[in-house]
Amino acid sequence: MKGIPADLDLATLHGAEVVQVCLGLWQVQLCFHTGVSISIECDWELVDENNRLIDCSSDTVREQPFQLHLLLSRVVVATEVSSPLSFSLGFTGGLRFRVLVRDDGNESFSIQPLGIIV
Repeated sequence: MKGIPADLDLATLHGAEVVQVCLGLWQVQLCFHTGVSISIECDWELVDENNRLIDCSSDTVREQPFQLHLLLSRVVVATEVSSPLSFSLGFTGGLRFRVLVRDDGNESFSIQPLGIIV
């Protein structure tokens, strides 16, 4: 599948609380209390309620620590799909996490156990 389909249904994430954030060299995972997890292998951004950038993916050495821990205990209150390039999750407290898909044909993210792979 190339890009995010316009009919991607993220409604199952509404009300889901982030219970674990996993950070790796090439992947970030968001794990929810419902058993759903999102594995992200592409660019991402974390912004605050005023759309100010708090954190983002980077292929270079970072001078600042990651801020993804801010998502812990937050609950998904909104989802938005901007096919074919991105989707975002809105959280309690006004945080928004946006996933930006790759345009090189490689896997960008998966949502399990829903079987969604983009």
